[in-house]
Amino acid sequence: MQQKRAEKTPVLIASGLKPVQDIRAFRKLGLSMSETNKYSLNFIGFCPKRSSKSEKFRYFYSITDTKSLWQRAWMPFRFAQIVQKVRPKIVICCTWEYLPIAKLLKRIYGFKLIYDVQENYVANLNLNPERGTISRFLAKSLISFSESKNGIDHFLLAEKCYEKEMPKKSPALVLPNLYAGEKVKFKPVFLDLNTPLQLLITGTLSPSFGTENALLWFIKLSDKLPQLKLKIVGHCTLKSFQKRVENLSKNYPNISLNISENPILHEEIIEEMKASDLLLLAYEDRAEFRSKMPTKLYECAGLNIPILHTPNSQWQEFLAPFNGGKSINFLNLNQAETQFKSALQEPFFSQNPPLEIYWDTVKNSFLEIL
Repeated sequence: MQQKRAEKTPVLIASGLKPVQDIRAFRKLGLSMSETNKYSLNFIGFCPKRSSKSEKFRYFYSITDTKSLWQRAWMPFRFAQIVQKVRPKIVICCTWEYLPIAKLLKRIYGFKLIYDVQENYVANLNLNPERGTISRFLAKSLISFSESKNGIDHFLLAEKCYEKEMPKKSPALVLPNLYAGEKVKFKPVFLDLNTPLQLLITGTLSPSFGTENALLWFIKLSDKLPQLKLKIVGHCTLKSFQKRVENLSKNYPNISLNISENPILHEEIIEEMKASDLLLLAYEDRAEFRSKMPTKLYECAGLNIPILHTPNSQWQEFLAPFNGGKSINFLNLNQAETQFKSALQEPFFSQNPPLEIYWDTVKNSFLEIL
């Protein structure tokens, strides 16, 4: 058994602040490679609540406290120690923070370096209202330097729009965050206003992701439809914003919160989605979001869960063929009840979503570049 393992190509898939069993790095990239039985897989990531142990994979922890500046600064050195231990032939960096040291170590160990571009990190700095001008400039300079093409053999792009936003990142393969979970049997979804419908806000919680807009919209809506319930489950890095959400919600027994300063395990998010009738996707109308396809669009399509979303022509074009969701103006509080009732007039999922929502349709393209 040990001999067979040694014959496999050692691979290191490295995340920073995301869980060691992250949905993209582990469950999409990693498990797709595992199916070939060609690779010995090693993962780096944030230490989750439950320790990850497996006879099939090796796990290393990048950080145990996402708020610790000392641990954050030590992450690249921890990465270097793991590279020295694993001696990989392929390294997939899932965060820009490892790239400078990875490029240096590539000269020593000669591995193939792949950069999985999960975000436009430079553009995303504009979304943090607490970062000052000088700090933002320095961060953008550091990220741009780290992400430079030199030393990187291939780029994976999590969004199609990144080809235009970051044209220097080539050669590149677009690998959208398609649905990689269990396939369900689709059926039309009829939502009855007279029942206690469960609405959900989940994922990253911040002003720019529309968390507060959706919350205020729901509060207005529940004045007229008190039987409705809302759950907010997600990761919030801004303490002041978390306090604001808590204060806005505290007098409403039909609103429940599960907010963490650390990333919440993806399987927990999926279970919350399965227990909900509607997902609210209330991103602000910003240039950083307009061309992106949030993972929740594919996941809700795959799970047979309707979405109410901010007006976005690309999202509407995706959802319309199977009626997977409706557009809502979350800022128009006076029309909250009217818009909500209008959205629920027709059944959702009148048709099956296309096969292109599934990760299986693109994973072979990924395996071919390794």
